[in-house]
Amino acid sequence: MSNSIALVGIPKPTNGKAAPPPVHSLRQDLDFYTGPPERNGEPTWTIHDPVRNKFFSIGWLEFELLQRWSARNPLSIVNQVSNQTPLDAQVTDVEALDAFLVRNELVYAEDRDSSNALWQRLLLKQQSGFWSFIIHRYLFFRIPLVHPDRFLTTTLPMARPFFSRRFRWILLFIAALGTYLVMRDWNTFTQTFQYLFSWEGAFFFALALIVSKCLHELGHAYACKRYGLKVPTMGIAFLVMWPFLYTDTTESWKLASKQQRMTIGIAGVFAELSLAIFATLLWSFLPEGALRSAVFFIATASWVITLAININPFMRWDGYYLLSDLVGVQNLQARAFALGKWRLRETLFGLGEPPTELLHPRLQRFLVLYAYSTWLYRFILFLGIALLVYFFFFKALGIVLMIIELAWFIGRPVYAEVRAWHDRRAAFKWNKNTILTTTVLTLLIVALFLPWQRTVTAPAVLQPELHKTFYSPVSGRLDSIYVKPSQTVAAGQALFEIHSSELEFQMNQASNQIKLYRVSLSRLGRSDLLESRDVVQQKLQEAETAYRGYANQLRQLKILAPFDGEMVAVSDNLTPGLWISDKLPLATLVDKRTIGSYAYVTEHQLGRIGKEALAYFHSENPGLAKVPMRVVEIDRASSTSLHEQPVLASTLGGPIPARETDTGELVPEQALYRVRLSIDLLPADFQNTVVRGTVHIEAQSASWAQDIWHQITAVFIRESGF
Repeated sequence: MSNSIALVGIPKPTNGKAAPPPVHSLRQDLDFYTGPPERNGEPTWTIHDPVRNKFFSIGWLEFELLQRWSARNPLSIVNQVSNQTPLDAQVTDVEALDAFLVRNELVYAEDRDSSNALWQRLLLKQQSGFWSFIIHRYLFFRIPLVHPDRFLTTTLPMARPFFSRRFRWILLFIAALGTYLVMRDWNTFTQTFQYLFSWEGAFFFALALIVSKCLHELGHAYACKRYGLKVPTMGIAFLVMWPFLYTDTTESWKLASKQQRMTIGIAGVFAELSLAIFATLLWSFLPEGALRSAVFFIATASWVITLAININPFMRWDGYYLLSDLVGVQNLQARAFALGKWRLRETLFGLGEPPTELLHPRLQRFLVLYAYSTWLYRFILFLGIALLVYFFFFKALGIVLMIIELAWFIGRPVYAEVRAWHDRRAAFKWNKNTILTTTVLTLLIVALFLPWQRTVTAPAVLQPELHKTFYSPVSGRLDSIYVKPSQTVAAGQALFEIHSSELEFQMNQASNQIKLYRVSLSRLGRSDLLESRDVVQQKLQEAETAYRGYANQLRQLKILAPFDGEMVAVSDNLTPGLWISDKLPLATLVDKRTIGSYAYVTEHQLGRIGKEALAYFHSENPGLAKVPMRVVEIDRASSTSLHEQPVLASTLGGPIPARETDTGELVPEQALYRVRLSIDLLPADFQNTVVRGTVHIEAQSASWAQDIWHQITAVFIRESGF
């Protein structure tokens, strides 16, 4: 009887199960605000923790449960919600909500057990917080600088006109006028950037950047104040040691209107675009100099960078919250990631699990696509950051930070998902999904480890050992052309003859000076000053040297073939009497009997090929048939320069990464070994002097896994030198 009296108003447990423990008491200092409705029309609410200034979004069911939270008993709370609302609540919903409140420290610790549990959670958080601090703080951290709320409240009346429709019309007019003035002087506008490469230009550039970014953050701040919200802090944040400004606009979660929240999110970009429009107009009235260049930066690059960064929806910046409000999905990334993982597991394993939440199919597909896009973006971003921190710090520390970056931000999420697959292994069954997944995985493993690669592919060039392109020694008139395309010539045969009036004039001048100096010497007696004779004698020698040089150049104006060969490139535009430049190629002579090929292989590929190996050359030009070859020579020392095959260097559009030194040498970026190949049969359609392409050499079998491993070890060995 006593037990029955004690349980009045409290449902009894059924099926012999023990009654669930009471829930924790909700903190009394929490504030509740009406949130924007979900896409299906269901209301939402926002919990505000004023101690930490944190906000938590909850749905209709969670709000109704919290309204009856004082009952403390999960069965009683569930009965009240089920009887008084159209919602169907379960005890598991209460337990999940209680765990959420405890996890986010929104409850009281009323007894010793609860206090000890919360204390243990705090200790665990502090213990893991040190390593979390070490890992995260070099990547991103914030430093609050000012508490601007009072200043913003005082100056808000001055900022209100910028939110009006009249200002937007004025802005549109100024944009049209500024664009018109710039288009009238477009060439000058595009050349203004050069002033940034001076100390004065750099100063104004930095000043313009600071003004632009400050105005961006003030746009967010005044938009918050316009809706009666507080702006607790503004400061500077560091992303991989790169500083940028930030504004704390978390109170925007109090707003129930998503249009108002979107206004706050877009206000920063709007402010910077407004500044860019005014800067475009101002540019037309400023004199040439660094200040005009800084205004040019604001009018062009500044707002483009802002759009690229702030409107990006894949990171938690302005663009993310704008997208969240636009599609009407709060906690966008968490919900999209959950759906993305569910879809991935269903595609791979066909577990038959229900989706994490029931949404319209179109919205569900969008969230899954958004999740996959975000994962891909973050993979590329974190991989880039890992490389950035490696090169930013000294090598030893850079390696450690890069490994931490890759392990924490890429390896840890992948490990967590694989672990989730392992936890669900009991639900795995043979079905079309698992069969397809197993088949694809098996094929990938076979393709990765099976030594099916029987050739080595390397960049190569097809060129004759004897070839020469002819140019006129000086600019002049082309008097005679003795050859035509595809003509066979013998060594010493005349090819072209050029006439140079300027060279003849200079030769005549030198001849006259020789005669003059000889007459001067004959008139100077032996008694004359020795110094005068020496001066005239020296000038005579200089004139004779110049005369011989001009005579030699005149002889070179008759261009002769240095060896037997075939003319493979004679310009069609050449006609007798044409004035030509010394930069114009006249023709190319090739001895096709000496044509061969040179290829460049890596150290790993070097061990797979040998002499007399059969090979085929494939030209970049699809019209040239493949050329059969054989390996005749393999260098055992890596090439230090590409000066004999410069067309393969990346600086000239070739496939081999190379850099040009101060002396003009083309140095490959990695260790490469040159392989010389001889041609068995030259194609009849070969006409060019040098043909770039690739060569496929028969080699020992190897797998992709071996190639990948050799690449990794090569990079590690190269970068391990401290």
